[in-house]
Amino acid sequence: MSVLKTGLAHPSRMRGIFRYLLHAQGQREKRDVLERILSPDKLVEHLASEEKSKDKKTSHPMFNDAIRESIKCQLLIEENEEVTINQNLPKDAINPQLGDKLLADTFTYLFFTSDNEDEEDFGRVCAWYLAQDIYDAPGTWEEVEKRISEQKVGDFLKMSSSRLFVQMDDWMRYLGFAWGHTLGVSGEKLVKVTVPDPTAYIKRNLKLLFDGEQEITIQDFINRLAKQCPLFETGKFREEVESQIGTREANFLSTSTAFALFRLHDEGDIQLERQSDSAFMILPKVNNQVDNDGRISHIIWKGEKS
Repeated sequence: MSVLKTGLAHPSRMRGIFRYLLHAQGQREKRDVLERILSPDKLVEHLASEEKSKDKKTSHPMFNDAIRESIKCQLLIEENEEVTINQNLPKDAINPQLGDKLLADTFTYLFFTSDNEDEEDFGRVCAWYLAQDIYDAPGTWEEVEKRISEQKVGDFLKMSSSRLFVQMDDWMRYLGFAWGHTLGVSGEKLVKVTVPDPTAYIKRNLKLLFDGEQEITIQDFINRLAKQCPLFETGKFREEVESQIGTREANFLSTSTAFALFRLHDEGDIQLERQSDSAFMILPKVNNQVDNDGRISHIIWKGEKS
């Protein structure tokens, strides 16, 4: 079972456990001590009373689900009744000063790039959402349910309830593949929508993607991006999705990836160029900032901002 289907394995809860262990002695703690610190009995009893639970026993479902998924994805390891951060992760990922900042990318690697079979359903759902037209993307569960039906991918995605959409939404926002906003109020209810936009993820990983180079071809950039995170074009999960909903036109990027690159261009992080006599890819929905009809051959990284 993936984090998509474990409703209490919220990113903030898994992050809370990780952040505590980052600064614990030896980056380890006895499980029962960790449970008492992060999920005190009094808090659990209060929540149970609010929910009018018939089970009077103190249980810690949020903690247990979060730590189980953290162990299953190998962020954490449990041995001899102790829980510790996986010391086989990259050094920066477990550095007390950097680990929390890098955690979203650590999760992305553990979920999608490390051949984690438990998270393959989550990878397909995320890749499917990023493959939607960003200018007409389903932003609510009702719209997602309708789009899944229209594209006939219900059996493929297995997104059968609003609870799964909420879980997808929380994780994609945290990982940097989507963001949300409020449209307004309908009756007494806020109308919130989600937008598939991987700008935050790509921005965080520009240094890694350019790998010491300042200028690379758009094709090299996309290949590196797909290797780093197979939710993107030519990556494992995106290709599985496109085999179900139809492949993109040759040399075209999806609108969500194109939108992210345009944003990064506008914000001064990269420069998009069409150089003569060079192979190009087409970024649909061109804005006025790129004077080449969306035909891009090279990307220039402007460097880290202070």
